[in-house]
Amino acid sequence: MYRISQQEPSPGFKKAWQAAGRHIQQYGQGGVHWIRANLNPPLAEHLSFRIGNQLLFIFVEAEEYAFNSGKDLFLKVAKEAGAIPCVLPMAEHLTEYSPIESGWGLLHAETGKNVNPLALVSTDLIEVSNWELHDFAIQTVKSNLEQEGKNIFSAHSSLHIDPSIWFEESGKVYWVVVRAVRYPERDANIPTNINAIKKSCAQVGKSGYFASVTIANADDPFDPEASENGNFLPVYRGHGMYPHFSGLTAV
Repeated sequence: MYRISQQEPSPGFKKAWQAAGRHIQQYGQGGVHWIRANLNPPLAEHLSFRIGNQLLFIFVEAEEYAFNSGKDLFLKVAKEAGAIPCVLPMAEHLTEYSPIESGWGLLHAETGKNVNPLALVSTDLIEVSNWELHDFAIQTVKSNLEQEGKNIFSAHSSLHIDPSIWFEESGKVYWVVVRAVRYPERDANIPTNINAIKKSCAQVGKSGYFASVTIANADDPFDPEASENGNFLPVYRGHGMYPHFSGLTAV
C-alpha cells in the first residue's frame, strides 16, 4: 500500500487534541520530546512523545474518535515502535476540553490502568526500535529538504507505507522513499519494489527519489577496525544520534 485516505478530523476533535497536547506538556515538567504533534494523515496515534527512556503513543478519545474503532491499528503500530499505548479520554466542559481522568489522564490501552510516564522513566539502556530509527531518518531528510527551500506537505513514519515524504518545488510534486540503517552498515538498499512504487505515484508526483540514512550513536568512536570486530555503540533511546545523509538519489 502506498497511499492512505483518511477523513479530516472535525473542528471539535482538533480542539480536544490541542487541549490534550497542552495538558501533556504541562505534566511533563519540561521532559516531553514530541514525535507526533500534528494530525497529518496517515494517523495511527494522535500524539506521541519520548520522556527519558520511555516512548508513549496516545489515542485521544473525543468527538468522532472512539478508541474501539481505531484500536487494532493503534496497538499494532505502538507495539512495532516499542511504545507504551495509552488512551487519553477527553470531555468538553462548557466550551473547553479537559481529560476525564485525574493527573496525566492517561489509561493503558490494554490494561485500563492509569499511566504516569514520569514514574516509568529509568536509567535502563533501551535500543531504539526500527520504527524510531525510521522516524529519525525521515526527520533528517525533511530537515535537509526544508533547508533547501522545498515545501514538504506530507510525511509519515510508517514502516509499511511508501513513499515517506511528499514535497513541492516550482509547482511540481515529488516523492521520497526513505530507508535507515544502523552503523556500522553504510548504506540502505533501494527497495526491490521501487518500480511498483513509481507506478503507484506516477499520477500524483512528477518523479521520485530514494534517501539512505545511516544512524549511529553520537558517542561512537567511529573506529573502522573496532566496528569490523563488532565493537560499536548501539543507538539508545534518549541518547544522542548521529545521522549520515548524503542526499537524494533519483529513481
